[in-house]
Formats: sequence, C-alpha cells, structure tokens
Amino acid sequence: MAMFKDVNAFSGFSVKEIAEAIKFYRDTLGLEISQTMGQLVLHIAGGGTVFVYAKPNHVPATFTVLNFPVINLQDSMNELRKRGIEFIIYKEEGFETDDLGVFHGGGPKIAWFKDPSGNILSVLEKADADKN
Repeated sequence: MAMFKDVNAFSGFSVKEIAEAIKFYRDTLGLEISQTMGQLVLHIAGGGTVFVYAKPNHVPATFTVLNFPVINLQDSMNELRKRGIEFIIYKEEGFETDDLGVFHGGGPKIAWFKDPSGNILSVLEKADADKN
C-alpha cells in the first residue's frame, strides 16, 4: 500500500524570527520565498518547498536541515563568503574539516554554515548538481 505515494510532502524547521529568516533565505541565499499564515515557505529547485516557522523557544538543529548541491564547491563558498557567510570548522576526529571548512572524508566535498537562528545548512559539490 503506497499511502503517501502521490502526496506532495514537504519538510520544515523552526527559526527564532521570520523577518530575520526572510532576509537570510531570500536576500543572502537568493531563494524564492512566499509567506503563509505569517510563516515562511522556501521554494527550492524542482518544485519542492520547505516550511520555516517561528518558534518562541527555538533551539537550533544540531544536524543539517537543508543541503545545497553545487557544481563547484569552492566557487560557491567564495560567493557565500562575499555575502557574509562563515563556514563551520569541525575538528572532531573522523569528522574534521580543513581550515576553509571543507570535509574531504568520503562522499562529496561538503561545507557547513548556519542560518541566523543557528540551524545548520550545507553546500556540497556534486558532479550532477543542477546548474541553476
């Protein structure tokens, strides 16, 4: 039984405040957005959406909530740095990034950064990433 096979599912996560999230996701990251019920909807390539809602007692996610696959990680990181993004440097054994914040420990090269509410996002190099 494929109960949810044809359901347009979506993901969501919380932030401290919507106005701050709008500025970051629309103006810094360049995503298309809309609002519903005073909350934020991120429109991602391929027709997907992510619901971002304000939560008074918001606690940042300790895991990656949104990943952005790109063709060239270094170019994307340089552009994000120009927009004020700082990348997370991890030094945990077995999960160590280089001094620029890039993880080379298997799979695609990946770098993590945070939104203004402290949620973790990533940009990762993927050979077949959309060129948008």
